[in-house]
Amino acid sequence: MVSSAARPHDPVPAGVGRDGPPAEALNSYPGEIEKLRGDDRLVIATALKELEQLPVARPPLRRTVADQALAWAGSLAWPAGVYACSRLVVFLVAWVDSLITHRPLAAEPALFDGQWYLKLAGHGYPVQAIHGKSTLGFLPLYPLVIRGLASLSGTSLLTAALFAAFAGGLVTVVLVQRIATIWWGERTARRAVLVFCLFPGSIVFSMAYSECLTLPLAVGCLLALRSRRWLTAGALAGLASAVEPAALILVPVCLAVSIRQIMAFGWRDRVTWHSLTAPLLAPLGLSLFGIYLWHRTGTPFASYAAQHSGWHQGDPLTLLSQPVARQLLHHPASLLGHLPNPSLWNGVLGSAFLICAVMALRPVRHELSPGVMVWTTGVGILTLWSVMSLTNARMLLIAFPAVIVWARTLTGRRYQLFLVAEIAVFLLASGLTLAGAMLP
Repeated sequence: MVSSAARPHDPVPAGVGRDGPPAEALNSYPGEIEKLRGDDRLVIATALKELEQLPVARPPLRRTVADQALAWAGSLAWPAGVYACSRLVVFLVAWVDSLITHRPLAAEPALFDGQWYLKLAGHGYPVQAIHGKSTLGFLPLYPLVIRGLASLSGTSLLTAALFAAFAGGLVTVVLVQRIATIWWGERTARRAVLVFCLFPGSIVFSMAYSECLTLPLAVGCLLALRSRRWLTAGALAGLASAVEPAALILVPVCLAVSIRQIMAFGWRDRVTWHSLTAPLLAPLGLSLFGIYLWHRTGTPFASYAAQHSGWHQGDPLTLLSQPVARQLLHHPASLLGHLPNPSLWNGVLGSAFLICAVMALRPVRHELSPGVMVWTTGVGILTLWSVMSLTNARMLLIAFPAVIVWARTLTGRRYQLFLVAEIAVFLLASGLTLAGAMLP
């Protein structure tokens, strides 16, 4: 029997499971050990010897700043490399296009909406509302970035616009890999980056288009909502609302995530009410722009009037009042004359792609961050208000989960075939867009 000197409630001798080496514990209390019988002393000596063989736990080494920088750079290598290669391909397509069309290479990135953004960056908004196509149909943040970069660097507005597009696209790709890694793991995230960079809509990262701001702000907002950084999410959504109308979908996204948070933790929890910061800040950019237009043109709805009258946006019923629609209703056979229009096929095939993508997202929706399905379907529904372009490749890129979901759902040979088809469409669509034959 073990004497009362070695009862479990007595202080543990120094070195047994604490600071010193276990072998020293046997000699810590020689007088007490001598009181034990031979068998008990043998048991304790054997146990202490076994303790000596156990590995000593060491405190984890702190990562240096250099180690963290190397790890960060390593995580950027894949998205940056794939993105740079895709931009090089676009440049080569643009170069070939300029040889065929005999148009200056610098003129191709400024086609379509690009010319309006450059005009807005150079001359600003008119002083009165215009019910037709004008710079009032475009929101201010991207032109402000162009003007700011041009002033700081001393370059042309086009150079500044292309730099912003390239840099914004790179940030977007990095964020897409990060959010896809959270959803599906690193391997699938790398495939998602490849699918995203080679998607036909990514041509806008090589043109003077505002998606270079909309997408990083939107993806950043979704990441902030996931980590419950409500102020950051609201600020990013508020900035995005001053870039293009599609970003307004972030308002219901933030609201849905906020309501989910409050319902999960209860209405009486005051901390959860902080989540309402995000939806309250989300429309701030557009609201401030409306106040500016009210002061400058006399109406806060000057931008809506320009989009509604000039580009037939804001009401899907305006489709029936357009001359093209009236002609088709009275002369259905005239539809055959519009079939060669690449922009028509861009919208029709894009709409079919979106429907298939939403169906592919539904089985894996539980893997996504809160609000992602609202964002994807919301952008798709918003395309009904843009009856002139429908769900083209550019709008699909904004609904980015509908693009990268194929990296999750397709495997093996099916994924390889999808990638080959995507590259072929990417080259064809880029050539048509840079030639001025199809909207991006």
